[in-house]
Amino acid sequence: MTSETRRLPLFPLHTVLFPGATIPLQVFEERYKEMMKVCLESDGRFGVVLIKDGKEVGGSAIPHDIGTIARVLTVNESSMDRLHITAIGEERFQILEIIEDKPFITALVVADEKSQKHEVPIHELKLARETVSKHVSYLLSMRGGWINNTYAPTDPLRLSYFLAQILQVDMNERQRLLAMDSCESRLTTCRAQIDKESSKLALSAKIEMTLKFSRQ
Repeated sequence: MTSETRRLPLFPLHTVLFPGATIPLQVFEERYKEMMKVCLESDGRFGVVLIKDGKEVGGSAIPHDIGTIARVLTVNESSMDRLHITAIGEERFQILEIIEDKPFITALVVADEKSQKHEVPIHELKLARETVSKHVSYLLSMRGGWINNTYAPTDPLRLSYFLAQILQVDMNERQRLLAMDSCESRLTTCRAQIDKESSKLALSAKIEMTLKFSRQ
């Protein structure tokens, strides 16, 4: 994708999609089935935007100005006349103008990842990757699992989105993280929050282990 302005169909949702993450969608409204038809006849891309005001189904929705360009990976049609779609987030965009000349929303958008500050100190990247590894290990240990190596993107920008994706926060906070213009700020914010979550998981695991042995 380039940073040129383009017209993009929008899918307003009560969720935030980060670049690099996948999203499953069930499309049943006629307007969005038409939208998907238009997408698939083009390059298979549409915009996922968090709803600021309004509903996903049945009415109009006002989206946030920052969203993520999604590319369709798979499409399956069910017997209930629904489209089951899997898409992947590619890059962030900013809405320049909403256009309402179709049953679904479209907008003039510009991919704006190049406007973000990508410079991140090496030690911060190291800490971020260690945070991912530790957090995933805690999650797996709580479920009785184990892993030797944890995947984490090497690119600073993708790593910052990866941390934001695994963070357990509400949608408004996820939107705030998506909209951050500094990769380092996103990384440090996510790392601090994930460290807190990991500490809680470690404490829960310790309490569970103590209770387990006390029953023996």
